[in-house]
Amino acid sequence: MIVRITAPTMLAAAVVAGAALPAMGAGAAIGLQDDRMAASQAAEIPGRIALAQATGTQVLRIDLFWATAAPTKPANPTNHLDPAYDWTWADTTLCGVVKAGMQPIVSTWNAPGWATGGAKGTRGVVWNSKAPLQAQDYANFMSALATRYNGRTEIPGQGTCKVKFYEIWNEPNLSLYFAPQYSGSKVVSSPKYVQMANLAVPAIRRANSSAVPIVGVTGPKGKSDSTGRGTLDWIKDLRTYGLKPGPWQYSQHIYPAVGPTSTRRVVPSWGTLPEIASAVNRLPGGKSKKIYITEASYTTAKTTYRKVAFTTAQQRTFMQQIFRLPFVKSSRVPVVIWFQLQDNPDWPGGIRTFAGGQKPAYATFQQLTKTNPPKGNLRPGS
Repeated sequence: MIVRITAPTMLAAAVVAGAALPAMGAGAAIGLQDDRMAASQAAEIPGRIALAQATGTQVLRIDLFWATAAPTKPANPTNHLDPAYDWTWADTTLCGVVKAGMQPIVSTWNAPGWATGGAKGTRGVVWNSKAPLQAQDYANFMSALATRYNGRTEIPGQGTCKVKFYEIWNEPNLSLYFAPQYSGSKVVSSPKYVQMANLAVPAIRRANSSAVPIVGVTGPKGKSDSTGRGTLDWIKDLRTYGLKPGPWQYSQHIYPAVGPTSTRRVVPSWGTLPEIASAVNRLPGGKSKKIYITEASYTTAKTTYRKVAFTTAQQRTFMQQIFRLPFVKSSRVPVVIWFQLQDNPDWPGGIRTFAGGQKPAYATFQQLTKTNPPKGNLRPGS
């Protein structure tokens, strides 16, 4: 979610709108994200994979940093064999996850300095929140990435490795991840994002015809202000600035300060998912699009970034309630990704504590992996 763990942090802290609902038992799978992976060295990744695998999850969302794989500008950017690329971390992580029997959903963001003119964007974060100057640079990288992991390309030391699900950035409606959001009073984030999506979606599909590009990746913001675009405004922006119809799906992040069954209107929240779906319906081809919930959780302590906290018992109960909601049980929602495996000091939403102990939600998560497994093309190996 809003604040991911980083290497310095680790060290320092050593319904479908208009559609009928299917029968009981259908609906969203449960998945997981381990935000510590992106901050781990390649040698540490097998241990993180083992921890994720122990939960029973079959779907694992992964942050892949563009800056890590492309620290210098490649001469042939769509060619994954260009010597400027360093796939060490990506090979270890993505192929390791696939071989462990999990389906990766890859969120690719954090641009290298060469793509942003050396600018870093938002102060106070260790990643580069600056949007790339040229949308084509991002699309070229996504082409190389999707080619390397298309299940046909031979990867040295790994064999072949098939990755299908690619999110276009992470929470690009927030300046914390995608800056600038405005130039004066003019919105500049969503037009830039639309350019990136319109180029990256077909690039991914050319590299892998079975790939599922996912756009939106919308952060949990209610109203637009100086720090970003509200959820519904962001979706409207995508239509306004020309998101093209295509083989993309949509994703949304949900971190409400109310429980899943609350009747209080909060956007975004579990109760307002039908409103979000209605807004997605108005995008080009939007009525046919699935809505992936690629981050969601309830935090169990207050932090600088999160003033609301729930007990560990409430966290467990809310996890159970999410998967009983009619909209989540509908065919519109393929998966809900729990963020995260293990607490970090800024975001204690994990099913493990920072020290590694299991919270009550851990056992509930394991149970839900059995009752709510992935279906269709989300199944590992599909």
